[in-house]
Amino acid sequence: MASSKAFQIKLVVFVGLLLVSKFKGMEENMMSENSYSYTDKTLTFPAPQIKYDVFVSFRGTDIRQGLLSHLIKAFHLKQVFAFVDDKLERGDDISDALFGAIEKSLISLIIFSQDYVSSRWCLEELVKIVECREKDGQTVIPVFYKVDPSDVRYQKGTFANVFAEHEERYDMIKVQNWRTALKNSADLSGFHSTNFRNDAQLVDQIVDFISSRLNDMHQVKSKGLVGIHKPIAQLESLMLKESEGVRVIGIWGLGGIGKTTIAEEVYNRMCAEFESCCFLANVRKESERDGIMSLKKKLFSTLLNEQNLRIDLPKGLPDYVEKRLGRMKVLIVLDDVNDSDQLETLIGARDWFGLGSRIIITTRDKQVLVGEAEEIYQVEALDCDESLELFILNAFKQNQFEMEYCELSRRVVKYAKGIPLVVKVLAQLLRGKRKDIWESQLEKLKRMPNKKVLDIMRLSYDDLDRQEQQIFLDIACFFNGLKLKLEYINVLLKDQDYAVAAGMERLKDKALIIISEHNIVSMHDIIQEMAWEIIKDGSAEYPGNQLRLWDSHDIYQVLKNNRGSEAIRSISFNFSAIKDLQLSQEVFAKMSKLRFLNFYSNISQEAMYSSDGLPSSWNKGLCLPQGLDSLSNEVRYLSWMHYPLDSLPTNFSAENLVILDLSFNRMEKLWCGVKNLANLRILRLYNSLHLTMLPDLSKARNLEILVIRKSFSFLYVHPSVFCLNKLEILDLGGCVSLRQLRSYIHLSSLRSLSLVGCVRLQDFSVTSENLEGLNLELTGIQQLPTSFGRQSKLETLHLGLSDIQSIPETIKNLTRFKYLSIRYCWNLRDLPELPPSLEYLDATGCTSLKTVLFPSSAALQLKENRKSILFWNCLKLDQHSLGAIELNARINLMKFAYQHLSSLTHDYYKDNDNEAIYVYPGSNVPKWLEYRTSHDYVNVDISSSAAPHSPSLGFIFCFIVPRILSDGFAFRFTISIAEVEGNNVKFYLEKPLEKIVSDHVFLVYDHRLTHFLNSRSNVEVQQRLKIKVAAVTQTGKSDYVPVKLKGFGISPIKASEYQNFIQKMELVDKRTKRAGSLTLVGNTSLERFCFQDQKTYFDFIQEINYVDGCWKFKHHQFTNYSYRYFI
Repeated sequence: MASSKAFQIKLVVFVGLLLVSKFKGMEENMMSENSYSYTDKTLTFPAPQIKYDVFVSFRGTDIRQGLLSHLIKAFHLKQVFAFVDDKLERGDDISDALFGAIEKSLISLIIFSQDYVSSRWCLEELVKIVECREKDGQTVIPVFYKVDPSDVRYQKGTFANVFAEHEERYDMIKVQNWRTALKNSADLSGFHSTNFRNDAQLVDQIVDFISSRLNDMHQVKSKGLVGIHKPIAQLESLMLKESEGVRVIGIWGLGGIGKTTIAEEVYNRMCAEFESCCFLANVRKESERDGIMSLKKKLFSTLLNEQNLRIDLPKGLPDYVEKRLGRMKVLIVLDDVNDSDQLETLIGARDWFGLGSRIIITTRDKQVLVGEAEEIYQVEALDCDESLELFILNAFKQNQFEMEYCELSRRVVKYAKGIPLVVKVLAQLLRGKRKDIWESQLEKLKRMPNKKVLDIMRLSYDDLDRQEQQIFLDIACFFNGLKLKLEYINVLLKDQDYAVAAGMERLKDKALIIISEHNIVSMHDIIQEMAWEIIKDGSAEYPGNQLRLWDSHDIYQVLKNNRGSEAIRSISFNFSAIKDLQLSQEVFAKMSKLRFLNFYSNISQEAMYSSDGLPSSWNKGLCLPQGLDSLSNEVRYLSWMHYPLDSLPTNFSAENLVILDLSFNRMEKLWCGVKNLANLRILRLYNSLHLTMLPDLSKARNLEILVIRKSFSFLYVHPSVFCLNKLEILDLGGCVSLRQLRSYIHLSSLRSLSLVGCVRLQDFSVTSENLEGLNLELTGIQQLPTSFGRQSKLETLHLGLSDIQSIPETIKNLTRFKYLSIRYCWNLRDLPELPPSLEYLDATGCTSLKTVLFPSSAALQLKENRKSILFWNCLKLDQHSLGAIELNARINLMKFAYQHLSSLTHDYYKDNDNEAIYVYPGSNVPKWLEYRTSHDYVNVDISSSAAPHSPSLGFIFCFIVPRILSDGFAFRFTISIAEVEGNNVKFYLEKPLEKIVSDHVFLVYDHRLTHFLNSRSNVEVQQRLKIKVAAVTQTGKSDYVPVKLKGFGISPIKASEYQNFIQKMELVDKRTKRAGSLTLVGNTSLERFCFQDQKTYFDFIQEINYVDGCWKFKHHQFTNYSYRYFI
């Protein structure tokens, strides 16, 4: 009865999880469809965030009263609005105000003087300035005032002495950040005071340059250029102006992405710094029309300012031209180069040009730049806000945006997907038109892309050879959107006539396809539409004679009227809108060369099932009332959602299949007998409701992925599966009828095994030496295999809601293990020692758990890197285990805080792992926290970190969460500073969905909180902070209900305190004897202290401090004694 009840509970939970996942899937689909998303900006023309023209970073009263005072006066005369630190409003937090001013400035002017690097504030300003340059494209101008740029760049001379002091005072990582910022900023082109007769001349030059640069920036704005500052800044950085060598920089990207526009702006900004310049536009077009030698003559005639220059050498220059040019520092832009031979003719050898020359090449073909350019800059698409701004600039007169066009504008921008050319063309097309015309044009775009856009895009396609064009069209018409890895597409397209790998590389170099960091192949929507138009332009009158079918209307006609032909190579058919299409049993009979078939539906999961529990599209959509006689034996990719028959055709050989996906099918068997499946890589049979077992797969020797998830009737895994030496992923999740999964072979290739929701599964024994992830949640498994410890590469283990009774002690030997979920394992009583590599442990709801073991010494625990340890509602934990958890929490949280102290300044938001938490039953704030209270506030002394050169503090927080009997999702904590309005930090803690039956201790180090409090401590007038906390819980109705915490604690952590703590732990570890006692030798006495367990040992070390070479007690009765060493 008990086991039956447990099974029923698991089944109910599993169904509940299915419903949750269904809504989650809907949410993810909605998010993916709108992934090109807007920020919280209003849709009116974006107001500029810039407040200042120039931010001035300097150090010392001598600079303020001398050079800076003259600069400020000159700025005023030139109407340049400059920020200096005397503009801070009274009461402002210095760091926040300064950093805000830097972010709101167009230009940062850094005055490097002898005392500059002695100031921590100046160095932090410098880090922020460099960050704004890299992130936002801010212009940075260094001024080397009576210092050598080399000393600044490499911290030599007096700078070296100052940095030696910094390294003693601050964290090494913080100091290294300062060094890097100095190097990056000193590398930039600037002003050297020794090059000027006096300060007046230096000031004039600085102000004139800044005025000129501001004028350039305003021209950029007036020209309607958007999102260009960042790429310009990055390109200027790649130019390495201080380098004397000849340098070639490539600008690469998709057609219409903005390569030429960026090159023009860089050219206009930098041209004045060179002796001669030439911008050679449209190299591709001009060379085709007039020949490459005509372009060569034009280039060198412009550089030498000699109209009648004669150049007849394709691969060289006349001697007199080469000699003259070799003495000149020149800037050249070669725009839209499509052949490396063009470069060989136009710019030949580097020694043609004088020292310091720079050559910029824009191209759609990355291969043109390989071997020619020192750096290649890839131009990225505009983000959605930038696209919207560009669209508004071009679609509405004088930025007069009309709100009634709001949603239509969003649709246009979403269609353009960040390509500036597309945004501008559509904006000009729609400018001044009525709303109904906008609607009509948007509908037309779905069927026929804009011709002007296509003509520009097609140039890249025309550069491809025949094979590359065929590969490109296959991807555009079939593979784009399938999220396939490059390796699978290479196999699918493999052909004796195709050099697929080389072709794919060529497409990537031409920016026609995108290969993600995870090797997923995709294509921009505009490029795909261009491919479709190419096929339509060259196709026969009847779709049935085309090689590739993707248009739903065309496919419907071909299938309905049985007009398929031998020509058809691929079909990709979205049948979502099809109500009832009766297919002939010979529908594929003529398609003997069909290689790629994808029948899919976009119907959401909740609409897939009819009232009888069967997928609704079995009753409508694609039907085969007379069965299916045959499928082409050439098929390599076969995906048929809601396949309507009991099995595949008996004469289907499947020998060429690479991917087979028959999700949501009604098959009872896949096929009979053993088939030759030598090429099969992926087999997906998701939601096969009537399938009970797999056929013999022994000949699928290259199978890598096998998914039979949510196949409720599935009973049996054929033994041949365990003999597949390349199988990496096996997913049987939700196969509720499966009772046994046992292999007598220790597998070699399996990396991921999921059995989540196999509620009847009790007999389990599968191991693999390469297993990384194992999911046994919601199963009836009581024990793990005896060989569990052999899985040395295991990283994640899910055992939640299972019947597991024990975990093997060998788990501590898994050196890569990071994640363990044992939530709601009601039969688990003991948790063995876990490996140091573990980062996440969720033991929520383990109501029988009594004992938790940790490494016997603190030294071993110091090797850990815990980030989330949860013991919600584990009320049977004994005192020994609770004490051990507390000690482990202190060790890991202090270590985590110490590791993050170096990155507190302003880059905390870049760190995904910015929080470490512990939750366990308890009603008291641990004694080791320095500040403890039962109120909702605490006064913290921060005087030690308020001085200008003091190290930062880390802050560990503790909250005592009370018993809560209502359901809910999360707690929200708000930390604020008393008497400071609107200045707070919020963070969240997930809670069990059910009630919390007792008080719990919640310990946390949160990087954002620490950054927030450190920013307050930098205000010099503040010596103490009154830190307040407010807590609420989110109910099942998404309402927030206030929670009265039973305790609140804070412990500031300095690097020195952490090191002291480590020394204490390590020394006590060394001298602790196995009997659990230690002896201290004092000046006049010998004392022995005994402790029975780790908690007593922990309490003992709280009482001692290492002071002046001695260990001294803080509160013990032997306070007057100093103990020199332990025995």
